[in-house]
Amino acid sequence: MTMNRRKFGQTVLAAGAATLASPWLRAAHASGDAARLGVLLPLSGPLASLGNDVHRGFQLAIDMVNEDGGVFGKPAEMISVDVPSSTEATSQATRLITSENVGVILGSYASSISFAASQVAERNKVVYFEQGAVADDITSRGFKHLFRFIYPASELGGGAATFTLEKVLPKIGMAAGDVKVALLYEDSFYGTAVGEGARNVLTANGVNIVDDTSYSYKTTDLSPMVQRYKQLEPDILIVCQYTPDGILFWRQAREAGLEVKAIVGNGGAHNVGEFADALGDDVNGVLNAGTSVYIDKAGLTDDAAQTFTRFHEQHAVRFEGRQASAHTGMGFNAMWTVLNDILPEAGGMTAEAIRQAALALDKPIGSSIVGWGTKFDPETQNNTRAFPTYDQWQSKKIATVAPEQFAIADIKALPMPTWGARGDI
Repeated sequence: MTMNRRKFGQTVLAAGAATLASPWLRAAHASGDAARLGVLLPLSGPLASLGNDVHRGFQLAIDMVNEDGGVFGKPAEMISVDVPSSTEATSQATRLITSENVGVILGSYASSISFAASQVAERNKVVYFEQGAVADDITSRGFKHLFRFIYPASELGGGAATFTLEKVLPKIGMAAGDVKVALLYEDSFYGTAVGEGARNVLTANGVNIVDDTSYSYKTTDLSPMVQRYKQLEPDILIVCQYTPDGILFWRQAREAGLEVKAIVGNGGAHNVGEFADALGDDVNGVLNAGTSVYIDKAGLTDDAAQTFTRFHEQHAVRFEGRQASAHTGMGFNAMWTVLNDILPEAGGMTAEAIRQAALALDKPIGSSIVGWGTKFDPETQNNTRAFPTYDQWQSKKIATVAPEQFAIADIKALPMPTWGARGDI
């Protein structure tokens, strides 16, 4: 184990140094009355950028809940472990359950990690809430203790393709039968399912898919794909990438002068601040299918709109100089819902009570800071009221452009200007 894992495994993290130092928290921990939640995320390694964004959301939610009085009248406790890849997922999930005695686990952002860790939770009858891993297969195994807040990857990839057909093609003045589209995605559960979802929609609509390629997100060179696309000359790239490989690909595309009319990402790299920092003004115009915390809060319920404002205000204070990301918002949403809605309804930390409280939850669209509602399907335990939103980078900030209820901007500057000419988007 790394030093990070030892540190996180030995330390109870109720978000915020002031909370950690509180005699109130120490007393609650000693009494054993507090809600103990395990958090399992990639906090180091190639997935660390987004894993830490999710962790910030978890921290912020537990801070705010504890400020409001906690759960069961006590401040909640969060025990975090670092899982850089699926290799460590089984042992770390086991340790959270058997050594740390957590009653609930939240994770894990990466589908391969979620797939392995949730097996351990199911075997031990511990409820596992997945906040952001999208691979369809995660919830197709008949598990009774696994709930997923986010939409599956097939809906993400299929949604990106539908968005391309309905919103992007009219902007670039092309029809489905004429446009050339290339699909590029990393080859984990996540990227593969996103690629399949996009491919199915495009094929059904007669789109010419000129290339369909997957690759390892651990790669250090994507220039062969860049050169391939320069030869194929696709009009649109639909891509699914994590942060390091996403930044690598687009830097190499810029160096080689690869030009396309539109770029549509699928979460991962394409809606986080590091991506904009790496590309500068050239990020402007890039589109993304995923989740957003930059939506019109007028489309939210009154309670959710207040939480939305509080989330952004507190994020600016706590993580000064850092732009709130979609992944932070998804982490916040999962932890906030578990602590505010599910555990109080359960009345305690027994697995069956938590399961029944989760299954009974019925919140409308617009009742969370990302616009989703919450209603878990009784068979798959997927959230049936989660859906992708669609964004565009404008002035080096992410702005939601669809669906209309949550849009704060219109799509601009398609076909995309050349590299170096996007500063005014």
